[in-house]
Amino acid sequence: MSSKFWNTVKKYLVVNPNAAESMFNPGTYRKPSPDSQKKYVPKVTKAFAVSDNYYWQRDVRRNYPRLALYSQTDVAQMIAAPTAETIAAPAQDTDAAATAAAAADVTATSASTELTPTANLTAVIQALDKPLFSETHLPPLPGKGYKYTISEELQEHEPGVYFPIYNVY
Repeated sequence: MSSKFWNTVKKYLVVNPNAAESMFNPGTYRKPSPDSQKKYVPKVTKAFAVSDNYYWQRDVRRNYPRLALYSQTDVAQMIAAPTAETIAAPAQDTDAAATAAAAADVTATSASTELTPTANLTAVIQALDKPLFSETHLPPLPGKGYKYTISEELQEHEPGVYFPIYNVY
């Protein structure tokens, strides 16, 4: 509306002639102009790779169960050898002979607990000096489904009503 014709029309028709025009000059009012900005380049990550990029690996909203397979030899090695060996850190003991003796003790215990790759599970269980499970230390129960409970805040509706109406005050 910046031509002479429209300016004369504006003088006669506009209620407030001092009002500014609604169409601004883009060079004046848009700093920086949209075309002057650098083009956005997304960062390339492993999620962009197509091969070996399954949805369950990328989906962080869900916790998909992962399958774990253990053979009898794996279970036998886990039972025979402790899973986490505790090694005392030499905090105050600076004697080199004491640390060497502790290291030799750890290697001796780890060498005695090593099994052959074809270890029999029943032989390992029978060779244990204490039973794996007792009346106080029972094996874990298999997984059970979640037992749903009805919320106490839910208001019961009449039987046979498909769409109950709740009054909100």
